Amino acid sequence: MASSSTDSTPFEILIVEDEYLIGMELVQILEDSGYVVIGPIATVSAAVATIERSAPSACILDVNLRGEISAPVADCLKAKHVPFFLSSGYKQETINQEPAFSGIPNIGKPAKPEQLVSALDLLLKA
Repeated sequence: MASSSTDSTPFEILIVEDEYLIGMELVQILEDSGYVVIGPIATVSAAVATIERSAPSACILDVNLRGEISAPVADCLKAKHVPFFLSSGYKQETINQEPAFSGIPNIGKPAKPEQLVSALDLLLKA
C-alpha cells in the first residue's frame, strides 16, 4: 500500500495521458497500490485547469497530448511545487529540447508496474 500524506489520507496522483488504454492501465496500477487517482486527463488545457483548482500530491505526465507538447502542464506543476515525472516513449534528446522538462526524469513508456510505483514512491519521499 502507498505511503500517505497523513496517517489517514492517501496521496492523490494526477495522470496526464491521452492514450485511453495506457491511462486506464496507470489508474489500475496506482489504485492497486493504494493511491487516489485523478484522471487520466488527456489535454493540456484540462490538465492545467485541474492543477490550478487543486494541486495533486504528484503527477505522471505524458510529453505529447493529442499533438500538443505538455510543457505548459510541466510549468504549472513546477509553479505549484508538485513533483512529477514523465512517462514518454520519446528519446531523452528530444525531451531535453523543451526547457520545461529540464531535470525531470522519464520512466519511459510502457513502464513496468513495479517500476512505476517505485518511481512514484521515490518522488513522494523526496
